Amino acid sequence: MTMLIKKITTATLSSLMVISAAFSTLAITPVQAEADRSLSQTYGYDGQQVLLDMDVGSAEVFATDDKEIRVEVLVSQSDSSWFSFWDSVDLADVELDVDQASKRITLKLNDQDDLKQEWKIYLPREAAVNLNVGVGQVEVNNMESDVDIDLGVGHAQIKHSIIYHSVSLESGVGEVSVEDDGRALAIDRNFVRQAYYNEDNTGFGELSVNVGVGQIEVEHY
Repeated sequence: MTMLIKKITTATLSSLMVISAAFSTLAITPVQAEADRSLSQTYGYDGQQVLLDMDVGSAEVFATDDKEIRVEVLVSQSDSSWFSFWDSVDLADVELDVDQASKRITLKLNDQDDLKQEWKIYLPREAAVNLNVGVGQVEVNNMESDVDIDLGVGHAQIKHSIIYHSVSLESGVGEVSVEDDGRALAIDRNFVRQAYYNEDNTGFGELSVNVGVGQIEVEHY
């Protein structure tokens, strides 16, 4: 009887060790999947509009005096992958998927599911920019042509020194703030929606920002 109890106890402990090891493996799998992947590339510029297509993440756009488009992307697993690690993307398979047409170059990744992206985009200052982002943060600095931002949820920040012919800023639920040489301009407020519109015949180009839920900050200096 004593021997039987010992066998049962040993078997039970062995089973618990196997289960514990299995859960330990599951616990570290998401952490291992979080390893970042860095991508970078340079493309020729010949007057194309530059479009970024991003689901979740951040993007910074910088004006340069170069005649090329340079991108750097840091890719990692999104927070949601902790609960769906069996569907997580192998970051080794993630690559830039860039479509270069005669009038537009589209920047995106070949797979965006369960990924967080951090883009740094260096453009000729005269390039037109279009950012199409689901959730995240975007920042555009010192560009001197059309800027069009469509952001579902997040924060958009634009700094510019030129005078735009047309400015349209709309946040469905959130805040819009505009500064002109340090002076805060009046914003249209309607319940949770805020907006700002302006036209100036002495300016050129269009600045258009639409955020579903979040904040828009524009600074003209």
